[in-house]
Amino acid sequence: MNLDWAELLCKINDMFVNLTREKIFKKETNDFKKHVRSCLKLNDESDWNYILASEDILEDSNAAIQNFLKFGISGPTKYDELGEKYLRLYGLLNAVYLQQNALLSLAKFFQHPNYSKMREDLESLQIRRIRNQLGAHSVDFFEEEGFPNRAFVPVRISLEDFHVEFFEHTKDEMHKADLKESIEEHLKLASHVYLDVIEKSIRTIYKNNPEKIESLIEAFSPFRERLKGNIVNVSPNGDVLVIRTIQT
Repeated sequence: MNLDWAELLCKINDMFVNLTREKIFKKETNDFKKHVRSCLKLNDESDWNYILASEDILEDSNAAIQNFLKFGISGPTKYDELGEKYLRLYGLLNAVYLQQNALLSLAKFFQHPNYSKMREDLESLQIRRIRNQLGAHSVDFFEEEGFPNRAFVPVRISLEDFHVEFFEHTKDEMHKADLKESIEEHLKLASHVYLDVIEKSIRTIYKNNPEKIESLIEAFSPFRERLKGNIVNVSPNGDVLVIRTIQT
């Protein structure tokens, strides 16, 4: 079965965790943090703590997003419970926000030169805008200098599956969004950003070993193929098969 977008991000994260651990634990050392800083070419010993946290948050937030993509706003419960729908909506929006911040944290600590552009691209996504309008700044959404703040409220009767409508009281306007479509857009960009961060880290860590750089970048290449629209299957034992589709 072709990797879905949430599975893709999960596989990328798993492989990157394995890559860094293999490098770090290749030999024993008495001063672990100093060793890690040297292995991963970090600016500071404390950077490792933030990298660990970012990897964990990416995994945890992805679990939340996968659950949402499977069960939608209503969730797996047999009850039509409004409170749960709000929890799932707000939880999803926060999970996406946490995931984006974790990616930007990795880009920062691995010193990616396009950090600012990555941040701009992630923050411009529709799901990020919806998060700010509904999950963070519902009554004080700021958009432009010189204009008053705006206020948004979800329309409760619209909370079903992946559909949400929200009313803007400050303009008396109704808005709607397809959450599944917005999440998938986020996951595609997040995967692209993550792969760029990983490639930068590989080239830095193995600066004097071009053969290792080439082999590691090749190992991640199937995931770039998935982003191009090709089919990528991963077997239970980890073997990866890429089936290139004909673009018309």
